Amino acid sequence: TPGELDQSLKKNPDFVGLTATTPLIKEAWHLAGYIKEKIKAPVILGGAHVSALPEESLDKGIDIVVRGEGEETIIELLEKWPEFESIKGLSYKKDGQIIHEENRPPIKNLDSLPFPAYHLLKNVELYVTPQPIITKPMRTLTMVSSRGCPYGCNYCFKGVFGQSWRAHSAEYIVNLWQYLVEKFNVELVGIEDDCFNLDSKRVKDICHGLMKRGIKSYWTTAQGMRADRSDKETLRLMKEAGLFRTAFGIEAGSQEMVNKIGKNLDLKKVEVSINYCKELGIECMGYFMIGNYGENKKTMQQTIDLAVKLEPDLAHFTTTVPLPGSPLYGIVSRKGKFFIKDWDMYGYTRGRCYFEIGEVKKDLVEKMWKKAYRSFYLRPKIIWKILRKKSTWLDLPNFLKASMTYLGLIKN
Repeated sequence: TPGELDQSLKKNPDFVGLTATTPLIKEAWHLAGYIKEKIKAPVILGGAHVSALPEESLDKGIDIVVRGEGEETIIELLEKWPEFESIKGLSYKKDGQIIHEENRPPIKNLDSLPFPAYHLLKNVELYVTPQPIITKPMRTLTMVSSRGCPYGCNYCFKGVFGQSWRAHSAEYIVNLWQYLVEKFNVELVGIEDDCFNLDSKRVKDICHGLMKRGIKSYWTTAQGMRADRSDKETLRLMKEAGLFRTAFGIEAGSQEMVNKIGKNLDLKKVEVSINYCKELGIECMGYFMIGNYGENKKTMQQTIDLAVKLEPDLAHFTTTVPLPGSPLYGIVSRKGKFFIKDWDMYGYTRGRCYFEIGEVKKDLVEKMWKKAYRSFYLRPKIIWKILRKKSTWLDLPNFLKASMTYLGLIKN
């Protein structure tokens, strides 16, 4: 809150560090401006957005940008201050010119990092599931157990964690999990990895470790998993260890489009994995994208048809978002037309078309996005399934609002 911020600034800190995603970057600039009016401490900004567009934030008054992973960079910066030239991963202004130091290599041993500072969070009991519309409220904290992704999806920016997959050991993750459950009475753990199940042995070791220590909690892989690496044995073990919901990034409804966007996913294996989840009693969500580069009305309809055919428990449709730094952002910059340039308007659930290129047209994309939700959810058996869920009734006002938004009955 503003009052708490002012109290913190009265302590006259030596530095102020901020981070922001693309939809929140303008708030970060505003906050930085407010801070610099109050105190003279340098403001340091990190995160995915500034890693993609460091010059933009430096021109907005940010003193130093930390690109990529920040743990080692920020420590070296504070140790060497005020001499910080030649520190890898930094961008800054010198004599009016923007200087980009060379990139810092990814951290090789993630286990060398301490646990995230959860103890600094205030009112942990207020942190509930990151998917409140579809889950009953539970005390929730999240973790990232691995970093990086070796796949080449055109909508993804990898300027922070990179393309090489690196993971905490199973022992580190089990220790962290136990800490969250015992210290903060966490009931649900959200795994936020891009590729949690890239190494099935590590997943099994984590599950065995949780069960051996008697660590009991619900958990989800909210960001999704690779469907082509989700074998039945591993999914069964995950279920036994407390997993109740997972998700698969499917994105497109034809193998041609999946290949074109760089997903490198066999759609036949997606169907197998979803059926495994149904058989094992794991709630399954499918992530789908409408309006990617190279699409047309036919391919968008194929995506809708595949979602209906696969029939995961939940389907999440987004219009394609050209995030700064992603290959898609570069393609649209060179060949297409942006409709939305205000970072405040960026987000995955708005149903807005962000760009036009080729046969991808604004009216078509927004029309097909609405059609996708209606085609999937306005079916008797899906409606009945939703109405049977306790979470639907526990948060009925928000559920109705979200439903009307996604079905295109009200504007977001």
